[in-house]
Formats: sequence, C-alpha cells, structure tokens
Amino acid sequence: MKHIIHSSFYWYDDKAWYINSKASGIRTDILRAILKQLTTMLYHHRKVFVFRFDLHTPIYTDTNELITIFNSRLFPRIERHYKVSRIGFLWVREQEKAKQQHYHYVLMLDGSKVRLPFEIQNWIKEIWEFQDGTCHWSRFHDLKRNDEEGIQKASYHLSYLAKPRGKGYRPSQTKDFNSSRLKR
Repeated sequence: MKHIIHSSFYWYDDKAWYINSKASGIRTDILRAILKQLTTMLYHHRKVFVFRFDLHTPIYTDTNELITIFNSRLFPRIERHYKVSRIGFLWVREQEKAKQQHYHYVLMLDGSKVRLPFEIQNWIKEIWEFQDGTCHWSRFHDLKRNDEEGIQKASYHLSYLAKPRGKGYRPSQTKDFNSSRLKR
C-alpha cells in the first residue's frame, strides 16, 4: 500500500529507524522493503556491504526490462567472483524532469567477502553502458551487525529511495520498485 509519512523516524522490526523524509516524505511500502532486506542481510552476516548507485537510461521504456537484464548479467558475476549465494537488492524507478526514467539501486552483499566497490563498479559500468546507459556512484557502507550508528546512517541514506517524488510515471502494469526476497 502506498502510504506516505513525514516523520524523521520509522518503527520497523521493534526498532526506530532514522530516515530522510525531508521535502516529499517517504513511501512506507518501499521503506519496509529496504529495511526488510537490510535486516535480513544483517541477520545472516556479521558484516554487510551496502552499495548505492544510480542508473540512467538513454530512452524512455514502458517496462523495467533493462533492469531485469542488468540483474541477470550482474548477479552471476558477483556470485562467481565473491563466492556468495545471497544477494540483497532494491531498485526504484523514477522519472521527473527528464523524458526517460532512471533507477536508484542498492546492492547488499556479505561484507566479509566484499570490502570495496571497485570491481563491482567496473561490472556495473560495463553492463549498463552496453545498454547505452550511464552510471552514477552514490556511496557504500561497510556495516557491522552491532554498529548501530553505522546502520542508522545507512538507513537514512537508503531511505532516499523511498521518496514518492518521481514515481508513478509508468504504465499501470510496470512496477515503481522491486527488491530481493531474502528471508531469515
């Protein structure tokens, strides 16, 4: 359900999470998906590598097929190179002033196996530029399960993806966002 809040905190999983709801607020359906995948990764891994980036498309498309292709090319590389079996992710589709959509993306991996984003950035750039798109790197977080301050900084940073502004400019059968479905 698309419910928008304007609070600085959001209660999820018996905990208050610090969020960036300035300006347009936060969509709780997207925020819950982000927090669910983040808490699940922290449940499974003592350390979690979180990387946020943006993907810009050259032309407007009615579907999110570009992201589906991107995931199908990126995930096997990550699994093979880092020998991980669990990949957390969430992407949101936005379209504001430009004629084409862009995507905000967060990737969550086992932080004991992934420490820096450089190899992953090369793969992302290679895959996305093959589709004539461009990439922008936001930042990454090296989270430890017991580092509450670091986790809260990451939740604030990632909550930007849940802003309602720019969403909904798509055909009704096309999603505004999607995420991994990792479970505890």
